[in-house]
Amino acid sequence: MATILIGMLVGVGIWSRGQFSQADGDPKPSISPQVLFDQRCEEIRRSGGDTLHITDFAVDDEMVKSIAGLDSLVTVIFDQGAVSDQAIETIAGLPNLQHLRLRLSPIGDAGMKRIATMESLWYLNLPQAECTAEGVAELAALPRLRQLRLGSRNLGNEVTHAIEQIESLRGIHLIGIGVTDEGLRRLAGMQHLESLYLDDSAVTEAGWEWLFDRHPHLHVHVNQMHHDRDPKAHEHH
Repeated sequence: MATILIGMLVGVGIWSRGQFSQADGDPKPSISPQVLFDQRCEEIRRSGGDTLHITDFAVDDEMVKSIAGLDSLVTVIFDQGAVSDQAIETIAGLPNLQHLRLRLSPIGDAGMKRIATMESLWYLNLPQAECTAEGVAELAALPRLRQLRLGSRNLGNEVTHAIEQIESLRGIHLIGIGVTDEGLRRLAGMQHLESLYLDDSAVTEAGWEWLFDRHPHLHVHVNQMHHDRDPKAHEHH
């Protein structure tokens, strides 16, 4: 009797696990990021698409090799992973690239020098770079660069000397860089500048007062918000 009872309990247990598994669905084998990336690239290769935007998995240098030859690309955005100067060698080979955003990627001076050869580039966003002011100075060679968003622990107020040489810039967003009142004056004096965003700068209230008095045309954000005196302040959605 005991043997029969044990057998019944085991059977119920097996059936319950089976039902649970069926209710939840059989686990599907995961697809590696490399395969997913290659699939996206192949889709672009077939369709002639102009945008590669990766948000759902991490991208690394090895994966970036797959974009070689995707000459139709205009926009490349990697929001996860970390690519280095090595990947820039491949990215810089895209002849029509205009918009480049690489988050969490420690792009250094060698990478900046290579980016400076991308004549079609107009928007560059490197919020976690590792470049110095010497690397930023290379960007003056870009004839169409309009927007620069940049952060690097290796940059301080001295980078404003390099940035003011990029005469084509219309918008600047510096992240965690200790721009001083002197640096602010230098940036504000750029001939074509329309917007200036500074996060965690070293600008004083006197510096901001000077800016709004002398350059009221500028669209200004301080730490992701409008300054109290910004004449162009408006709601953001």
